[in-house]
Amino acid sequence: MDNNISLLVGLKNNIDYSKHFYSTTRSLYPDVEIVFVSYGSTDGTHQWLDSLNDNNVKYYYSADTKTFSDTYNKCIEIATKPYVALLHNDVVLAPGFIENLQQSVSPQNVTKFTTVEPPVFADDERPGKIVKDFGADIADFNIEGFYSFGSAVQNEKRPDAENNATTFFFSMLRQTLVDIGGFDPLFNPMFCEDDDMIIRLGLLGLKGYVTVNALCYHFVSKTSRFSAEYQYRTQQIERNSNRNFFRKWGFSNSSPVRFKYNIGLVIKNSNNELLEKVEPLCSTVYIDNGYNGYIEKEQPNTTFILTSRIKGYHEKKENDILVYFDGTKFNGCSLGILENLATIINDKVNKGPGIIYKLLGMKRTGYKKNIFTIKIINLVTYQHQLIKRK
Repeated sequence: MDNNISLLVGLKNNIDYSKHFYSTTRSLYPDVEIVFVSYGSTDGTHQWLDSLNDNNVKYYYSADTKTFSDTYNKCIEIATKPYVALLHNDVVLAPGFIENLQQSVSPQNVTKFTTVEPPVFADDERPGKIVKDFGADIADFNIEGFYSFGSAVQNEKRPDAENNATTFFFSMLRQTLVDIGGFDPLFNPMFCEDDDMIIRLGLLGLKGYVTVNALCYHFVSKTSRFSAEYQYRTQQIERNSNRNFFRKWGFSNSSPVRFKYNIGLVIKNSNNELLEKVEPLCSTVYIDNGYNGYIEKEQPNTTFILTSRIKGYHEKKENDILVYFDGTKFNGCSLGILENLATIINDKVNKGPGIIYKLLGMKRTGYKKNIFTIKIINLVTYQHQLIKRK
């Protein structure tokens, strides 16, 4: 077995799962490099890391509280192997995991390994996920049953399948992650950093593959949404992360069209309730009423400088696309249009008369949709500027 993969594991309390991951992994792979990073753990995790007498463990800890992205970026920094595999501490590797993963990784691939999970999110289907219950937590985990199941799956020797869907559980060349600046701490404390990363790697030209032969068991969200620290804040954390994802990319993480346009919303009869709904959906919003209350409330939830994104109605407008509307006419249908505006614009300029303007580089004066007057000044897209984290 080539020893060229580092296993990266971010920690935040949940020491029992950390110990379980370490012991089960070491029983299979005494010499594989494991990288542990913990920010802000208070349950003895840091003392436990210091107690490990293992030359193949790299670790770092700090009393500071940092994001999920910061945690894994530190893992990437201190790893020493050419390839890295991203894991959680609520995971158990199957025998053959490393050997099969090594057969699939390459500098041009993002190799997604397979997680076997209990039916916690059974309806949330994705490539590389098998719903099979071998226990909801480490107390009732049937490790022999999981090992036997993993062996049966591996014996089928199914080829890797190309797939670019989002998953956090992947392996790839470490240097590529270093070159693009790692995960984005914009998503604080977590969620959406994997969606963001998969888009960036795709724009970089890497292909995603799912290997069924490298399996692990995932107890599901023991370190995030179901943990003691986050379980009562999960909904708000997800909301903020989704809003920041839209601010960054200009589309939702489920959008089929992934072009970032420079869009300005120009609103008459605006108010803070409306501003809260639409501000993340554009690059700039121009409004005719005050907005200081909104900024004071929302700024703690994002690293985007909201005073640069929210401007007065009559200020100079330098966006490539301007969308004018009356706030008194705004409703749920209007919101749906704005949430899908990148797709709508892309469809408009690539079908019918719009394609002629695009091919000839001509400017259009605009068109109407629902309550909106949309003026396309420039069809430049900016998603490739977001590959490398600044």
